[in-house]
Amino acid sequence: MTSAFLKVEGLSKVYPGKRGQRDVTVFEDLHFDIRKGEFVCVLGHSGCGKTTILNILAGLDEPKAG
Repeated sequence: MTSAFLKVEGLSKVYPGKRGQRDVTVFEDLHFDIRKGEFVCVLGHSGCGKTTILNILAGLDEPKAG
């Protein structure tokens, strides 16, 4: 068995609410790993956090946890 090339454990992202509104949790406690040579596709409906996950992995955004 090959080891993970990329391992994500407990990834969470929360945007602070504006002007006293509640914080918006985009996703929480996300776990996955990708092995070298694997082809991965991120699917989901609009607004579910696909781009946010990729931005965090690229270092363009900060996670709340993970």
